Amino acid sequence: MIKLGELVKRRDLLRLSAGSFALAATGSVFSRPAAADTLNALIQQARNSGQDRVVMAGGTGAYVDLVKKYFYEPFTTMTGIKVDVVGGSYGERIAKLKAMAAAGTMEWDAIAMSIDSLTPQAEPLLMDLGSCATLDDVVAKGVSGACVKHGVLFDIGGGILTYDTRAFPGGKPQPQGWTDFWNVKAFPGPRALPNMGSPWWVLIAALIADGVAADKLFPLDVDRALKKMDEIKDNIAVWWRSGDQSQQIFRNREVVMAMMFSGRASRLQAEGLPVNVDWNGAIVDASVWAVTKNAPRPHAALALLDFIYTRPDAHATFIGESFNATAQREAIDLLPQDKRASVVTAQANWSKVVHIDRGWLAQNQDAVLKRWTAWLAG
Repeated sequence: MIKLGELVKRRDLLRLSAGSFALAATGSVFSRPAAADTLNALIQQARNSGQDRVVMAGGTGAYVDLVKKYFYEPFTTMTGIKVDVVGGSYGERIAKLKAMAAAGTMEWDAIAMSIDSLTPQAEPLLMDLGSCATLDDVVAKGVSGACVKHGVLFDIGGGILTYDTRAFPGGKPQPQGWTDFWNVKAFPGPRALPNMGSPWWVLIAALIADGVAADKLFPLDVDRALKKMDEIKDNIAVWWRSGDQSQQIFRNREVVMAMMFSGRASRLQAEGLPVNVDWNGAIVDASVWAVTKNAPRPHAALALLDFIYTRPDAHATFIGESFNATAQREAIDLLPQDKRASVVTAQANWSKVVHIDRGWLAQNQDAVLKRWTAWLAG
């Protein structure tokens, strides 16, 4: 665990670049972040140590371009610390992280990873942040659970029940939760579920539909879950394998309801498709930003993690453009009123989601995948 040392006195930081970014949803502009004393200290410690960059293993593509625009680049403007992004999938990043740790040649300072991959096996490769007491802004401005000991949450979504309202017209009841998903008599029509390498999502939904309370799901009763899956298997018209496919089956009206990523459901709504969502029992899907153990530039990396929580207006715009919520608690208040209720971090939704027991998953993942494959083939 890195000692952060004595706090330095507050000092003026470099101002953000001239020109402001309009926040379309509210008409306001991005304000200058109000840095906490610990953020100032981390920035100063990075400067004193010659830590003028952060190497972040964070992927590629349009999503990362948004992260750069709203977080990496403003961080550089404010601090003078550059963020260099390394690509690769979650799996590729974890594999390389393990290889560097084994060789004692850590090149990365930070890594973005899925919360499912933050297992007891991965944790020794990462800095232990404890309760994030050294990251004031994470604690003060994050949603409940934003600090996950070996990292902090960044964006958050979930495996959510999505349904086509045209399938239930004329004042008919609307599906509410996985029990209704399984109720093909009251809510007839073809369904879709994911088959993308994480069957525990579907098994969790099956157990909830079978009456298991959300706080009693783990350890997963796989036998019971698969027995419940038997009841609905013939009604699953599509086992989708990508987010794009999960959207297309709604556009083509191939299904009346599905489990899908919440961000994908929000995109369908933005397109004008008449779909609704229900957060009851939604399985949390989130990315975690962590500092690598033995990072070459740890103070700079910690400063980046704390900095991202100081920009609620940037988070709000990022949410609007990426269709993913974030763990910055204040951002939701800057969203248009009609968008707030659909965000996972809205209190009414956050209290309904299911969090996966990562320790159980790490011990049982291979066995569950094997049984799932056999069940699908049977």
